[in-house]
Amino acid sequence: MNALPFAALLAQLGASGVVSAQPGPEHPQAVAQDTAPGPRATPTPQPTQDPQDVPEVPPPFEANVSDPLLAPASTAPLQLTSWNQALTLLRQRSTDLQAALGQIEVAAGTWRIALANLLPSVTGTLGAQYNVLNPSLVAIGGGAGGGLGGGVGTGGGITPTELLGVGTIAASVPLVDLASLYALGSAKENRRTAALSLAETRRQLTRGLAQALVSVSSTERLAEVNRVNLRTALERLALAQRRFELGAGTRLDVVRVEQDAQAARRNVVTGDEDLRQARESLGLALGTPSAVGLAKGLELNTLLQGASQTCHPLQSLERRADIAAARSRLVVAERAIGEVKRQYAPTLDLTSNTTALTVNPGFAEVPIWNIGASLVLPFWDGGAREGRLRQTRGQLEQARADVVARERNVVVEVTQAKRAVQVSQETRALADRELNLAKENDRLSRRAFEVGTGTSLELVDAAGALRQAELALVIRDFQLRQAQVDAFLSEAACEW
Repeated sequence: MNALPFAALLAQLGASGVVSAQPGPEHPQAVAQDTAPGPRATPTPQPTQDPQDVPEVPPPFEANVSDPLLAPASTAPLQLTSWNQALTLLRQRSTDLQAALGQIEVAAGTWRIALANLLPSVTGTLGAQYNVLNPSLVAIGGGAGGGLGGGVGTGGGITPTELLGVGTIAASVPLVDLASLYALGSAKENRRTAALSLAETRRQLTRGLAQALVSVSSTERLAEVNRVNLRTALERLALAQRRFELGAGTRLDVVRVEQDAQAARRNVVTGDEDLRQARESLGLALGTPSAVGLAKGLELNTLLQGASQTCHPLQSLERRADIAAARSRLVVAERAIGEVKRQYAPTLDLTSNTTALTVNPGFAEVPIWNIGASLVLPFWDGGAREGRLRQTRGQLEQARADVVARERNVVVEVTQAKRAVQVSQETRALADRELNLAKENDRLSRRAFEVGTGTSLELVDAAGALRQAELALVIRDFQLRQAQVDAFLSEAACEW
């Protein structure tokens, strides 16, 4: 736009009164109008606002509240101070550990029985006999219980006593016993199975102990958060009552906030019960019927570091104790079939027996000492071996299915445990952000209620959201710790 049209536009606006110029040497018409005779309006002076006269927002309301539920939760009769203390209690009182150790003894006894079938056996017998019909013929015709076979009597130069005392000693040495020899190998493998089961029991006990410790730590934190929430709810209630007394609030505001305070009290009561149950569960994990808690100031990370030192990660899942134990049971089932099949084979034993008699005159004589061999041919036993063979084959199929199922379950378990750590970390971060937003929302809602621009409904909603966000964060922390424990112990072996 050039200068001439722009000047014409200004002239039109000035003529219509839309644009008014200040008087000055460049506007003579405006000066003339101002100096024209006649009544002239006196301009109203604009008052200047003093910054000190601006009303200030009152400071936040602070109330002194008290309630019996604000007292800290009671402590447990027994408190843990270290991971080693927990392991000591676990070794001394765990019934699962005692059962696994008992299984070790059972397997050792089974192996010793299998070995005894391959070692010499010696038995001795002492007895007394009396011929009621004719005492003088006690040694005639096998009067010594048939062991003499009628070859001992007065004609042999031995005169047994009327009250005949007989002592026998029998010995047997197995020379060929394929079934017992094979059973010894099966018993040895059974001992290995029991040892692997003990290792799996220790891993499971460590896992249960770590989870119980995490649960107690989390419920203690929840109990603290519930008391903080109760104190905050009571402060809101005092604020609402103060506004009602000053006439700035209504009875409905007080009732709404009081309902929120009652909900906070309920959370304290239920949270304390959850804490007691968690402590009792920890006590059961340690083998004691009383509640067990954590010493004041003891960090959960310190306890979990002790668990990581007790257990070490495995190089492969195939070395996990439960999988190794299942495979060992499979080997035992396979050997059981071979053991039954070898029962069809004959056995050869070396035998020896001797007999001593009481004689008159004198004390005793040893007229017989036999040495021989015994060959046993198992022709027919009524089908008992066939039944045992079918039984062991069925047990073999069960053991094989157990190995396959366990391997599948372990792979899925480890995969889910690792993924649970990632999911727990993400949800924990989201819960943290939600808590920060809930805190800001509660602060703004409370401040607005204090100055009279907010409603009691907004105050209660913000308080409930904050309480839920705080509890959710504690729960996410618990889930994260538990997931980390499961992920570590799913691929670890515990030796203590």
